[in-house]
Amino acid sequence: MNRNPFHVLQLPADATGKEIVDRAAEAAELADTDAERHAIAEARRALITHPEVRLRHELLEVPGSGYLERDWEPFEHENRRNPVDFSAMTEGAVPLRRADFDLRAILGLVLDEVLALPEPDVAAALTDPPVRPVWDAPPIEVRHVLFG
Repeated sequence: MNRNPFHVLQLPADATGKEIVDRAAEAAELADTDAERHAIAEARRALITHPEVRLRHELLEVPGSGYLERDWEPFEHENRRNPVDFSAMTEGAVPLRRADFDLRAILGLVLDEVLALPEPDVAAALTDPPVRPVWDAPPIEVRHVLFG
């Protein structure tokens, strides 16, 4: 199972590189098995040497999570419930109909999003124009227009 490296090291998502290295060394000393030490080393490597992996885990992490097991177990015990019975939930439920949606409003929102013009990037157009200007003589001059 590929666990979240922040969970393996029991660190918050905003932990610094030094905190990650220190916590990994401490956890490796306290680990009981080689599998735990390997998981700790992999978590440290993922967070320190692979910034894209760290960013993915930071973005998908619940804000403020610290992963302290002693805090998790009482929460899990207090909030344990029976699984959801979906068939009981759907009894008597009326299926959605076309009339339940305002199709004009939905279409308007979609078209507003699709047809919205992006902000022009003038600096990029000036530094790298799609067609390079040619500074030769113009194809038509004023004397051609006035005197034919």
